[in-house]
Amino acid sequence: MSSAFPALLHFAHKYAHDPAAALLASANAGGENVHRSCVLGALLGAAHGDGGLAPWLTEGLTARAEIEAEAAAFAAMVAAKRSAGGAGGAAAGL
Repeated sequence: MSSAFPALLHFAHKYAHDPAAALLASANAGGENVHRSCVLGALLGAAHGDGGLAPWLTEGLTARAEIEAEAAAFAAMVAAKRSAGGAGGAAAGL
């Protein structure tokens, strides 16, 4: 992954406004595109939030409902831990 990091930064900067274009450009560039695109998707997802991806990128996912339910359960667990006075993040073992 270290050799793919400069390309990751390039795609994140060049396509910061358009996560779908960033992921397509990363996938089409070849090389370590799977690992790079996973990290790029996480980075852009954090920046753009839940609605940041074009619907056509998520509608056809296998087990989409299960993935969404798991993500919602994780988010609820983190929110509950934080509201209970937990530090959250890495300090809380998350």
